[in-house]
Amino acid sequence: MFLTVPGLGRPYGAYSHLAEVNGMVYSSGIGPMDPATGTVPEGITAQAEAAVDNLETGLAAVGLTLRDVVKVTVVIEDFAANFAAVNEVYARRFPQPYPVRTVLGAALPGPLVAMDIMAARPAP
Repeated sequence: MFLTVPGLGRPYGAYSHLAEVNGMVYSSGIGPMDPATGTVPEGITAQAEAAVDNLETGLAAVGLTLRDVVKVTVVIEDFAANFAAVNEVYARRFPQPYPVRTVLGAALPGPLVAMDIMAARPAP
């Protein structure tokens, strides 16, 4: 199942926000844009917070929370300058035990951070 979540705004390209297969939910790269205004907050901390807020919106659309996340990929613009701030937001917002995580530095087209997740539905 592929899902475009109204609360995340319209995708920028030919992709869905979420996909669910066999109890696993996968997200596309979710950034810090406010879907209501189309704006991106200034600064890496505010953008990391907004990206996690948007992940929560996507997960809520399928009845899940950050607690159900098993894997996160984080992409950071200017890795050396921004990693510590993103890591602080991540450590505060994601519940322990933390999901496994990959963090990459890359040139992003505008935002300073984007994240994608894999989440598992709890066993019945």
